[in-house]
Amino acid sequence: MSNDNAQHDMPVGVIGNDDYGPAIARRIAACGYRTLYAGLAGSPVVARGQRLEPAPTPTDIAAECPVALVAIDDTETLRTLLVGNNDRMGLGMEMDPGSVVVDLGARTPRELQALLGLLGTRGIALVDAALIGGAEAAGEGRAKILLGGYPDAVEIARKTLSLLGDVECTGPLGSAHTVAALMGYVEAAHAVAREEALALGNACGLTPEILKRVLAETSLLREPNVTRLSRHADLARRIAHDRGLSADIIDLATEKRARQRQENS
Repeated sequence: MSNDNAQHDMPVGVIGNDDYGPAIARRIAACGYRTLYAGLAGSPVVARGQRLEPAPTPTDIAAECPVALVAIDDTETLRTLLVGNNDRMGLGMEMDPGSVVVDLGARTPRELQALLGLLGTRGIALVDAALIGGAEAAGEGRAKILLGGYPDAVEIARKTLSLLGDVECTGPLGSAHTVAALMGYVEAAHAVAREEALALGNACGLTPEILKRVLAETSLLREPNVTRLSRHADLARRIAHDRGLSADIIDLATEKRARQRQENS
């Protein structure tokens, strides 16, 4: 963590609609940075604490924070947040030129370029970042963060994201979300192999204890995070579609139902 008092005096904005947002906000505040958090409808409530301030609306964050971390998966929700609607100006329309929006969602490079086009007219930069390890890891400062975008904006975002863990720059805008999607793609294949191995072992009369001992050196017995895998697998399919490539991997919702049936049998 930096000891630069000027950096600590610069507020950081966090916006989210799931458990990632509160975890990120609490971590940044715990590192000594004034942190403003705005949760969308249905998001977890964050209590005021030392250096942590709940913001009434995302626009309040725009007025004060030159860096805003946005943890929202749905692209239309993010677009509305950034550009606004007939009733309210969006975050990207209220931030000062030179500010940076850090997209912690799950978007294709094409979607990110479209969003950058909306923000760039006002001099607002957009970078994409992916948190590997989950909300708990980010909240404890031990996440792996992938970061993509133009170098100047990446350098600004890196200072804040490094509070959440180790940052690795992946390349141009969209590269971080793409790498995270590909990681999920590979892990999804592992999840399929896990289920097939357990089913085959069970059919051959092997007990769970034997399977656990024999396969202990592989990742096959690790319980997959189906929600996270589904998110990354869907993004991998969307990226492949944009590029005219195939990404026909397992439907993880079907896989989850099959696993639940097996556990209940």
